Amino acid sequence: MSSIEGRVIKLNKPGELGYKKDCLNIVGKIISDKEISFKACKNALLGMWGNPQGVTVIDIGSKKMVFSFKDRKKELQIMQNGPWNIRGNMVNLRLWREGELVFEVNHDFIEFWIQIHDIPLDFMDKETGARIGEMLGVLAEAEDPKMDGILRRSYLRIRVSIDNTKALPTGFWLDREELPPLWVIFRYERLPNSYCFNCEILGHEKKTCKNPTAMTSWDPTKKSYGRPGSTTGGESSKQQRWSEEVDEWAREQQNRERESGEKQKSEESRITEEQALQQKIREESVWKN
Repeated sequence: MSSIEGRVIKLNKPGELGYKKDCLNIVGKIISDKEISFKACKNALLGMWGNPQGVTVIDIGSKKMVFSFKDRKKELQIMQNGPWNIRGNMVNLRLWREGELVFEVNHDFIEFWIQIHDIPLDFMDKETGARIGEMLGVLAEAEDPKMDGILRRSYLRIRVSIDNTKALPTGFWLDREELPPLWVIFRYERLPNSYCFNCEILGHEKKTCKNPTAMTSWDPTKKSYGRPGSTTGGESSKQQRWSEEVDEWAREQQNRERESGEKQKSEESRITEEQALQQKIREESVWKN
């Protein structure tokens, strides 16, 4: 018998009656700087979900756990109704896809239902919500604020997957041509207590924040964040240092934008795959009934 040590091995995947066919699996991560016991987290979540049958929960460490659902429709409903909070701390649920190691499941993005307030009447439609959602992150769904041509509410509502390692956007200035620009507000549903009002990033509170303060710009003629460094006087050496700082800042910005673009494409692929799976499960449910 030859040794397996150090070899590249190809394994046959289970057939149609195997693990992947029988259930769906999601990996949850607690986004918090606090320690929360696995038992407390498990009991709280299962209770909020109505203690569904046919669910196993496995603690894998690093504030992560695996949920395996026999009822695939129920699992998708739980994901769509999130995000979920435990004692003010957010739990990010992500589908464990075929071919992924459990610790390769990316929790940098999280889906939120976002309300868009203070939109003028002539922009109150599904298309406007979808366009804003695509600029916010990866659009999963945009609701139509109208039913049978009748307005149901005074704001737009979209579900968007957003990079939770960055400050959550709070709004934008809407150009109204001949009228003054209008500040449009984002309100995140189920935003937990572990949201920092200093840096606007999830996972900790303001009193424990060590990040720079995120400054929302209430003046549409100014940027929210300035360039680094400052100079006084007209010495050429100081001007040179300023120029070097600006060049370095610009390179860092380009690198961040490139990395953000790659993460965005990966998340778009994941959302597309999950939506296709949801559609397949709906069709199976209709066929069974």
